[in-house]
Amino acid sequence: MFGRKPTEPEKIDDNIGDLECEEAIMSDKTRFGRVRKSMMKYLREKYGREIADRAMWRVNRRRSDGYLNQR
Repeated sequence: MFGRKPTEPEKIDDNIGDLECEEAIMSDKTRFGRVRKSMMKYLREKYGREIADRAMWRVNRRRSDGYLNQR
């Protein structure tokens, strides 16, 4: 999964990509307390810049609204 660039057929449709990006971002935040640059680089390569950035925005918004509890 990590360490390789995705090929074009491997690009996922927007809805599934959004959910998978959010899960990866939330997991990284829980594990490391932040989202690592390498994780965002990977997500942007796999799902595209717009989807990855939008997912990051939603996760940060939920956290600021109190829906995502941070340890």
